[in-house]
Amino acid sequence: MNNTKPWVEKYRPKSIRNMALPSAKIKRHKVDLAEELRKFIINFFKEKQNLNEKNIPIKLHNRTHGKKEQKKKLSLASEKSAVLLEGPPGVGKTSIVYALANDLDMDVIETNASDVRTKNALQSKLSETIKSKSIMDYISKSKKKLILIDEVDGIYGASDRGAVPTILSLIEDTQFPIIMCSNEYKQNLQSLYNKVSKYEISPLSNEEMMKVLKSILKNENITGFKDDDLILLIEKNHGDLRGLINDLQGITQGQFDKKNLELIGDLHRDSTEEIFGLIQDLFLKVSSLKEAKILTSKSDVDYNFLYKWVNENLPTFIKMKPALSNAYENLSIADEIFGRIQKNQYWSLLPYFFDLFAGGVALTRKKSSHQGFHRVSFPRYSTTGYFSLTASEQSLAEKIKEKYDISEVEIIQNFLPFIRMLCNYSRKQLKNVSDWLELDASEKKILKKD
Repeated sequence: MNNTKPWVEKYRPKSIRNMALPSAKIKRHKVDLAEELRKFIINFFKEKQNLNEKNIPIKLHNRTHGKKEQKKKLSLASEKSAVLLEGPPGVGKTSIVYALANDLDMDVIETNASDVRTKNALQSKLSETIKSKSIMDYISKSKKKLILIDEVDGIYGASDRGAVPTILSLIEDTQFPIIMCSNEYKQNLQSLYNKVSKYEISPLSNEEMMKVLKSILKNENITGFKDDDLILLIEKNHGDLRGLINDLQGITQGQFDKKNLELIGDLHRDSTEEIFGLIQDLFLKVSSLKEAKILTSKSDVDYNFLYKWVNENLPTFIKMKPALSNAYENLSIADEIFGRIQKNQYWSLLPYFFDLFAGGVALTRKKSSHQGFHRVSFPRYSTTGYFSLTASEQSLAEKIKEKYDISEVEIIQNFLPFIRMLCNYSRKQLKNVSDWLELDASEKKILKKD
């Protein structure tokens, strides 16, 4: 069995024919996604070639006439130049694009919109690619291109104004078909939704995911999994096939432990980058402090929770004793800084905490350390719950769960920080929350400033 390659890459389908395709709808009507995308690409090139021929005399006219006599070039309608695949992370949107491109003998030019969110960055990244073939394309007779813009829902905020109009402008000028992917609906993308065809992608059924898992286990010659074990894994991944395959590899390449199966999936999976992949990237891909900052800032995983994952997985990724010693020293200083932040509310120190536990730790790894797949381990858990909670914290979490139907993960990462802020606004608010949740003195103390 090959332990060095992530299974999500090893078993990424090379052809649409080999894929377990998720269901898709457009305007509430179910469609065959593979056939729809194939027709979109083939029709694009046919219509684009026809338009380009019609534009030749227009270009010749414009070269010999002044500004006032210029004629506007013909362009393909936006819905014929680009489509959008919208669906939860891990359902196979990107895999579909690559498998289809492989079937059609095309190269995929990929960019991530959440990484290049400004007008200038998008133009710099894509403008030359979408406009025309380069001279080398003609010389080498290179493959046709398919443009993939991933995570367009990652465009948001004031700094990103102009990004969506830029994408629309690129779509109008493109000489190659564009497929965009997003994880969820975003109001600020409405102008984009109005211009292109939007396919709503649903996760695979549990039956289809079971077939995928069994096929992988058979190919890896792994036995010992019961159907109930696989069903538990499937249910805890909530349709995220990528996360499901990562979990299966993590369990099978370590000591099989039923407890791991029960814990998987109760942890928050980031919509941009699941924590397993984030830890892998932090230790194996990051080569500068700046890259570490970018990686951790993209994640919605609670910084204290992420710290625990880094701490747990240090020995897995760093083998040399001097480097490991330096890494733990950085973690120790980071922990001291976080203690000051909590005690005195010195939130301005938070960037230094990130620098030490993420960048400072990852950069102690030697360049020669073993690449490939490393089994990412869960942080240590206490008997009081999935997180290392005190008895009072666990009791408080249980009382919150009585009021709201939310998970312990959501309580720790989202709910508790909010009510702490609320309770420290005034003593009256603290009393109101305390009475509402019927807290005892130890539970009430958790909500106060130290």
